[in-house]
Amino acid sequence: MEKPYRCPVCNALLEEDKDAGFKIPSQCPYLNTLYPEMCALHDKLYFGKWRKMDAEQNDIRRAYTKLNGLISRVEEVARKGHVPKAEQDVRNAVDALAAANPKEDPYVSVKHMDRALSFVHHAINDLLLEKKEKPHSPADYERHYDVVTPFSEDA
Repeated sequence: MEKPYRCPVCNALLEEDKDAGFKIPSQCPYLNTLYPEMCALHDKLYFGKWRKMDAEQNDIRRAYTKLNGLISRVEEVARKGHVPKAEQDVRNAVDALAAANPKEDPYVSVKHMDRALSFVHHAINDLLLEKKEKPHSPADYERHYDVVTPFSEDA
């Protein structure tokens, strides 16, 4: 069986991601990002279906698995880079995720998963700031996702 083709920049599967509403652009939007794989996965989770009101239990369970993988990857980079602030944010993310139990109660787990995602976002930004890069902002990539932004002001 052939492995699916992945973006050489952010390692994202080059197919539609129904969980995140990710639309495949002609050029990787994370091309000029220092940590493209981590930022792309963060955004797929950030804009993911699991955070929406119509999320199903399986959406939440899949997101839990992806979030666990993202935390592990960020933890590895933070440890190798000896970035204490990022390491602390990763520990906070691990603690928040430990409170989630998507097999038993997926809908209650969402709030813990959301906290974990927030902490891992802080850890990614700690790593970027350590390298004198600008912080990651999902809003910069929003156009690549099928999202309706809540609370946007009318012009």
